Amino acid sequence: MKKIICFLTIAFIAVVATTSCKDMDDNYREYLEDVPTYSPPVRNLTAVSPEAGTLTLSWTIDDKSQRAKSIRILVKKTATDIQTFEIPELVMQYTISGLDLQAYDFDVYTIDGFGNLSIPISKTFTPIPGRE
Repeated sequence: MKKIICFLTIAFIAVVATTSCKDMDDNYREYLEDVPTYSPPVRNLTAVSPEAGTLTLSWTIDDKSQRAKSIRILVKKTATDIQTFEIPELVMQYTISGLDLQAYDFDVYTIDGFGNLSIPISKTFTPIPGRE
């Protein structure tokens, strides 16, 4: 008899625990949907050097929510020599000229309407034709 009471008690607790937590899912359901709550990152970052010292960066953005509003590009020549390019609209390519003939690290961000940055997409390119 004790085994049956113990089994029924455990079963009752398990049923109560699983049904009571189901209502809590409604508190964060909007975050579980396929609608992101952040600015999406760029994808497929590539570069072409049409002439020495110039790079044309290209990327795609998969933004079904249309949260991304602008682009920021960081060009790192060294750890302390960094240029920032703010693009006030959503574009899919940008040309940077006046670069030295060496490798540069590029970080490309999207920015939402509130100024929040996406995660950066980082790649290294050299502004020499044929050596992108």
